[in-house]
Amino acid sequence: MPSALEGIKILEVGDQLTQYAGKLLADMGAEVIKVEPSEGAGSRYIGPFYKDETDVNQSLYFWHYNTSKKSVTLDLENEKDRLILSDMIKEADVVLEDGKPGQMKAWGLDYETISTIHPDLIYCSITPFGQTGPWSEYASSDLIQLALGGIMAVTGYDDVPDAPPMAPTGGQSNHLAGYFAAMGIVSALLHRDMATGGGQYIDIAVHDCVTVSTEMSIPYWEYQKAHVHRQTGRHALPNKSSRWNFLCKDGRYILCLNTYLSPGRWRELVAWLASKGMQEELDDKRYVNDQFRASHMDYVCQVLESFCAQHDSEYIFHYAQSIGLPWAPVRAPEDMLSDEHLVEDRKVFVQVEHPELKETITYPGAPYLFHETPWSISSRPPLLGEHNALIKEVSNAR
Repeated sequence: MPSALEGIKILEVGDQLTQYAGKLLADMGAEVIKVEPSEGAGSRYIGPFYKDETDVNQSLYFWHYNTSKKSVTLDLENEKDRLILSDMIKEADVVLEDGKPGQMKAWGLDYETISTIHPDLIYCSITPFGQTGPWSEYASSDLIQLALGGIMAVTGYDDVPDAPPMAPTGGQSNHLAGYFAAMGIVSALLHRDMATGGGQYIDIAVHDCVTVSTEMSIPYWEYQKAHVHRQTGRHALPNKSSRWNFLCKDGRYILCLNTYLSPGRWRELVAWLASKGMQEELDDKRYVNDQFRASHMDYVCQVLESFCAQHDSEYIFHYAQSIGLPWAPVRAPEDMLSDEHLVEDRKVFVQVEHPELKETITYPGAPYLFHETPWSISSRPPLLGEHNALIKEVSNAR
């Protein structure tokens, strides 16, 4: 079976803002050609590096975000190279770029210019704050986006005096923009090929993506004029919630989500505790009532904390799930790699050949399982300029 995006050619003229969208599309079968400067994209210089040896072709960060792509090098400050890219765009289905607003226009490579000769082109620009408006030229970073978008304000601790807002790690804002860009591009391709036809321009602002993805704080303010408060390891809420995370016998924490406790689930929980002689006073029938239990939640948490301290996290996790309790251990990255459900059942991790290293490297695999159109990492991330022969073909055709 052909892959979902087989036959689609995408030019990725960008780096950290475009790379995740490019990867998602490339792994779905699109031919994604990453256009880099001669020294390589900036992300090639972000560590850690394979065997701790700094090299533009050995950044593990770059590897993760650039599977299944090709790499060509062009100096877009040079008119000759801009003409080459212009010719390449004429043969492409999609342009994905993250230049500063107005930069592609200054080079004559913007959607307005190119679409006059290529009306079916899908052109997606990702910038921090969009193409227009007073913030369009503002500098940004992942931290800036998490602060401005509201995510930092609702992340942190309530059991540490005067604790400041915390920033989640891992480039979340860039991931969000990548998801929305990939969805927008696929939607535009469907519109082009199945609806009214014709290309279009997609303006993605990272700030927009973060703002619409921030959990609950905006609805609470909109409907209740209430600020949410940071709470350790829990959702930010206007009111203080009870503790959900407890230390287990094996030294790991488990998330005991003590909401969604129907009378049936509560009785199952108490019976479980009683089977270990650790139910304390929770077998009092008054605790079946939500309001009574909520008013005594500190005591409930004390009993659960004692129980967890006497048992391993994996045992608690699996038994709790068997009686319908949405509990889960707090896992570290290495736990993911040894999880049989992920590794064996879901095939979440895949092996990718790096022939130049004579090694096979483990990569995160598909974020979705297609039953009709195969997904695969078709190749390891490209070496810098590995596919410059494509440029020669374009030059020879001029």
